[in-house]
Amino acid sequence: MSQWFDAYGFAAVHDDLVIGAFPLDEHDVEHLAAISIERVLNLVEDTEYEPGRRFVIEAAYRDAGIEEHRMRLTDFGRLPADQLEAAVQTVVPWMEEGAVSYVHCRAGWQRSAAVAAGSVAVYEGVDIVTALDYVRRRKPSADPLPHQRDDLFAWWQARGARRSS
Repeated sequence: MSQWFDAYGFAAVHDDLVIGAFPLDEHDVEHLAAISIERVLNLVEDTEYEPGRRFVIEAAYRDAGIEEHRMRLTDFGRLPADQLEAAVQTVVPWMEEGAVSYVHCRAGWQRSAAVAAGSVAVYEGVDIVTALDYVRRRKPSADPLPHQRDDLFAWWQARGARRSS
């Protein structure tokens, strides 16, 4: 396992939902396969990978039989409501199916934590604050930046407003 993957780690934040750092090599992907990961939602932009590294990861996923989905969100950036909704609408069906899934950003602290909190809120039917607290209890390093939390809360509020009208 790469030092990066080991240092930043990952954790199950709900039944069959794991969040964490992005894999850097085939050994990291092998580790994901060893913990029965079936699907990955990759939130990392291509520029975050070292040259040629994406090809290694894609091949390793294929070899391991892991299905990867990409949804690029900018590291340290805003979390647009439409992209949060799309990410949550990707993950929640996986949760409903019981597919063991891995959501990752670069370090597994910000973007993936926000998407996991949104997914837990929708899946469990709880408010976003409760869901974020739940995720953070299971992975204490899960801590979206203040502006990302604002985006998450605004998305949640708008989502509720759409449903009640």
